[in-house]
Amino acid sequence: MSEEVRSVERSDVPSIVANPPGPRTAEILERLRTVLYRGTAEDLGPFVIRRKSGYEIEDVDGNVYLDCISAMASVPAGSAREDITEAAVDALRRYGNEDTHYFAHEDVLPLAERLLAIAPPGLTRVDIALNGTEAVETAVRFMRRATGRPIVIGFMGGYHGEAGTAGAAGAEASDLSFGYRALMPGFTHVPYPNPYRTPFTARPGGSGDGTVDYLRDHLLHHAVDPREVAGFLIEPVMGSGGCVAPPDTFWSAFVELCREFDLLWCADEVKTGFGRTGEMFAVQRWGLTPDLMALGKSMGGGVMPIGAVLGSDRAMDFDDVSTGSTWSWLPAACAAALETLDVFEREPILESVRTLERAGCELLGVLRDRHACIGDVRVVGCFMAVEFVRDRETKERDLELMERVARGCIRRGLLADPSTTSLNLQPSLVMPVEVLEQAVSILDEAIAEAVG
Repeated sequence: MSEEVRSVERSDVPSIVANPPGPRTAEILERLRTVLYRGTAEDLGPFVIRRKSGYEIEDVDGNVYLDCISAMASVPAGSAREDITEAAVDALRRYGNEDTHYFAHEDVLPLAERLLAIAPPGLTRVDIALNGTEAVETAVRFMRRATGRPIVIGFMGGYHGEAGTAGAAGAEASDLSFGYRALMPGFTHVPYPNPYRTPFTARPGGSGDGTVDYLRDHLLHHAVDPREVAGFLIEPVMGSGGCVAPPDTFWSAFVELCREFDLLWCADEVKTGFGRTGEMFAVQRWGLTPDLMALGKSMGGGVMPIGAVLGSDRAMDFDDVSTGSTWSWLPAACAAALETLDVFEREPILESVRTLERAGCELLGVLRDRHACIGDVRVVGCFMAVEFVRDRETKERDLELMERVARGCIRRGLLADPSTTSLNLQPSLVMPVEVLEQAVSILDEAIAEAVG
């Protein structure tokens, strides 16, 4: 295989031949509304997929879209890669399914060893999971078991899944935990260290970071006794909640706070892991070693579902917590994960991400200067976000404008993710820079149309 990064290039992407939703899509979506749970059916996008390849998606009406969502950052190096797909298919032919909690198959050991080999030093154990949500739930249970303490502190804006423990641990938007927040005790949340929106200022003589000062001086002093806190759950770069990286002042102060009160911390790398930030794991951008790390999404190369929990001896040195599920680390998923790691070794994907980050900073910076409705733009590797505001001084969010822009992008054939706070671009890690330039040009047109 070539040493160059593999990508798919088509001169006719995007190509819209039927205004979405096209007639065939409209027919299918209407029929789905009669059989699916309404909450699922109403959230579906305005097209039905026929095919995916690289960074393009074709719908059943023949429209071809430029994909800058990447299955919610689950597809690292392009959709339906032949090498990863073939590895999974071969494993399916050899094994079918197996309950890896009961019988190990021959890919379990090499995958566990290779994960630890690329992880931050100090992470010495691996547990298996079906996906990121399950990995987060396991990590929370490990924190509580290792410390004997019940409370886990999360961050507002963070997303960790939508089921049970993971849903309660997250706080991206209040409606995501509607109906069961009060039924899942043991969590408290503080504002994420968002440089654009933090309500905190570092105090003189404090930690050097406003968020950590708040944690020490207020939350752990007035509301929550540190003796009851197991630790923290945090996305090193907040993904769905706006592609936000904490300021550099945060991490050193945060690690010291954990050391001071003997608290564990878990990095939720489900979305950030496997190269999306320009490092294999986002914590490596700051040279950090968490006590636990939850993995998922891109771990399966965009082909199979798989997750994992990595941890230190302190965080995982026991054997009495039952974890995982029947389909965790099924053979085909492990084969896909191993081939994904091979792809990262063979191809300069991380270098590609860093190149795209530099291009994204320049391109989105121009957009911000051009449009007064943009309050902030953020680029961390292949996490890119545009936050729309009604007024740059007040920073009042303009989510209605964001949705109009997203719809305008779709009409032009660009797929971007309108999240709870910002319009997010999550391109393929191997997308050529000129294709990213094309995507931002389409976004520019959509903004101009939306503001009238």
